[in-house]
Amino acid sequence: MRLFLAFFFIVAACDAPLRPDAVLPAPLTNSTSVPDSPPPPNLHAALPSPAPPRPHPACPETIGVSEVWARPDGLARVVPAKPGAVGHMEQDFAGRSVRLRFVGTHLFDLLDKLLYEGGPTELDRRRVACIALDTVARSGAPVVRLWGSLKQTGSPTEIKHAADMLALLLDENARRERPLRFIVTLQNHQAGYGAPDSTRSLDDQDPKSPFFARRFYLEGGWKEKGAGTLADRIEAFAERPAIAQDPAILAFELVNELDTFRNVARGTWDGPEASVWVNDFVRPALRLLGERFPHPILLGDLRGHEAGYVSFQRAWIEALPASLRARLVWTAHVYTTVAPSNEDPAFARATWKLDHDLTIARSLGLPFLLGELGQHVPKSALQFCRGGAKHDLGQLFDVVLGPARPRAERRPIEAAILWGEGLCNLDVEGGRTISIGAGGDSADIGPDEPWARERIREIRQDPRFRVE
Repeated sequence: MRLFLAFFFIVAACDAPLRPDAVLPAPLTNSTSVPDSPPPPNLHAALPSPAPPRPHPACPETIGVSEVWARPDGLARVVPAKPGAVGHMEQDFAGRSVRLRFVGTHLFDLLDKLLYEGGPTELDRRRVACIALDTVARSGAPVVRLWGSLKQTGSPTEIKHAADMLALLLDENARRERPLRFIVTLQNHQAGYGAPDSTRSLDDQDPKSPFFARRFYLEGGWKEKGAGTLADRIEAFAERPAIAQDPAILAFELVNELDTFRNVARGTWDGPEASVWVNDFVRPALRLLGERFPHPILLGDLRGHEAGYVSFQRAWIEALPASLRARLVWTAHVYTTVAPSNEDPAFARATWKLDHDLTIARSLGLPFLLGELGQHVPKSALQFCRGGAKHDLGQLFDVVLGPARPRAERRPIEAAILWGEGLCNLDVEGGRTISIGAGGDSADIGPDEPWARERIREIRQDPRFRVE
């Protein structure tokens, strides 16, 4: 009985909770035993924390669109060629370098639409951004060109709102398994978007405004502080790592369709005003862009007279610092009338500048981007997101991009962006619709042109415009 009670008290003592002031007995030791080996130095080292799961996009992602690229490992970069050939851009996917070939699309007004029509909450705007991106992905376009401003500009508040919407768009895009890529154009010269009076081009803004073309390009208006102009936009975007370091941005572009005919040397590429334009705008603006972002950079499509065009552009490009020139992508825009052909003199007039721009790119080994390719249909009534002009995109693609030309004469274009493929009446939630990237001119492809959209899908599947 005494033995049983002793055993009971021992077990009870072992099960009893330890008092805070209890002193544990010293462990038994044996002076003749061999000391334990010291623990490995990393026994208690912290294991690396697993990366947090990527948030889901705000709408279902369409998987299996082979034309849309995989997630990038890093930033896109310029690969120059030897003079006489056109360079290219490349980016790393899944540990390998991929040459970027594409026919992309435009959603030029996406940031403005997100802010003013996206809805009252961040989630509402995310849904609109997600649905727009997924619709583009389903069309097979891996690249979107958009304006990095709202429709009406001219204040620090507008720049902040534009930066907010761009950061939201990029974050939503980063949630996709197959994110799209973007070319962000920072200033629009033409009427309709991106100026204090958005109905007018920079040539027709208030002459007292820093956005007036002459002041903007020749008198330092582009860098006037506190006026919401180009330099302030570059700085504001650069201060946000979510924008400045995002590998989904292929390139930043300074100006869309910079027109010199009226306010910069009358488009002659000669004389004091042309020199001021280069020395006080082109070089310092490109330098600021290159210093503040690590991405490839574009000046933008230039408009002026044919005489002296190639020699003038080559001269200032050759004078750029080597580090800046090594990131430059040359660009041009092409619009034709209906049914273009190589034998049509009007078509030849429409493409003289494209061929001159390709000459510039070839002579300096620069990559080339056809930033806008579209077909205006003459004598057609303007129709916003409704049926109207019919587009012959088959001939347009054949004549501008190949194969209607002999192989030896085909233009070396492997990166192009189509204009007019807007998202009309996009169903964003519960029957509510929104239209994005629809300009309302005769280059817009109507909703009743399924054959045109099928031709677009075909050109995007052409091996010349697919990543290697």
